[in-house]
Amino acid sequence: MSSIRNISASNPMPVDLAKRIGKNGVVEVLSVMWQGYDDLRTENVITSDMNENSITQEWYLRVNERWHQENRASRISVRLSPTVQYEDDTLAKNRGQSPAIDFCFRAWSKDEGYFGAECKNLYDHDNKHIKRYVSTGVNNYTSGRYGSRSTVSAMIGYVLTGNISEIVDDLSKEIATINPRTNLTRVFGTRDSQYKTTHIRTLDGELITLYHLLFDFVA
Repeated sequence: MSSIRNISASNPMPVDLAKRIGKNGVVEVLSVMWQGYDDLRTENVITSDMNENSITQEWYLRVNERWHQENRASRISVRLSPTVQYEDDTLAKNRGQSPAIDFCFRAWSKDEGYFGAECKNLYDHDNKHIKRYVSTGVNNYTSGRYGSRSTVSAMIGYVLTGNISEIVDDLSKEIATINPRTNLTRVFGTRDSQYKTTHIRTLDGELITLYHLLFDFVA
């Protein structure tokens, strides 16, 4: 019996979070993520030698302020709140620490799931970080390790050196190795560096969408 069936037997899976907040809710969440990035760029606090956890902490503060200051939560049908380093125990084993996603908008009731954002540093001519973006980022969603209660989630790429177009080419080649349903595609009508991919989640066979937001911190 699969993990998803084990969960369903004892605790019925709630309605998919992405479907509950709807397309407008997803747009609202992505929008405040971008605004948090804009604040970081304006304040010029990110440097190329910072690790991704430090950048995420700074980004979280700006996103959190934007979210509550503008009362965005009132525009979405599910009560969500920004959270950093959230431990997802949905598929936790009996032993060991639960996997922690870098950032998410968590429903007030954790049984309702969360809209996740896994964050990775990216550099030009650095295949190690390109591979890591996929192996410990994208793959955690496609396996159901992260975000198993939402069919829409996000990847955040902190671009610290180089240019985004070349990094997108490298990411596309690496994502192609895991057989996505669709590879990186520009989301028109949004920021130039917002992309999406679709995948079949191996946990339950669901089609999932990942939005890729590439934050340019190159000096």
